[in-house]
Amino acid sequence: MTMRRIVSLTSRCSSSAYRLCRFGGFPSWGRGIGSRFSTSAAVEEPISPSVNIENTQLLIDGAFVDAASGKTFSTIDPRTGEIIAHVAEGNQEDVNRAVLAARRAFDNGPWPKMIPY
Repeated sequence: MTMRRIVSLTSRCSSSAYRLCRFGGFPSWGRGIGSRFSTSAAVEEPISPSVNIENTQLLIDGAFVDAASGKTFSTIDPRTGEIIAHVAEGNQEDVNRAVLAARRAFDNGPWPKMIPY
């Protein structure tokens, strides 16, 4: 008897839910998910705190250095299109310096002597 009541209740609920969904009883069901969201543009608030750029150089061998070529490139804020900073533009020579420094640090540093966990 109890089982019959439960089955009866669940069948009523599912058929009611189907009718609500089918005929637009719920705000977004049956009309696509986009109908719940506004298409108006949000008001942009200024970023707080503002961006603070401390270093624009390359980090090689534990020190910040300028690019060998002296070239830089602009870093642009995607929200405003404004230039945030001019950053050192590394080239092949800079990459080679960084790789050699990393090799020295590995060969002469504590890393190879460490025990893996």
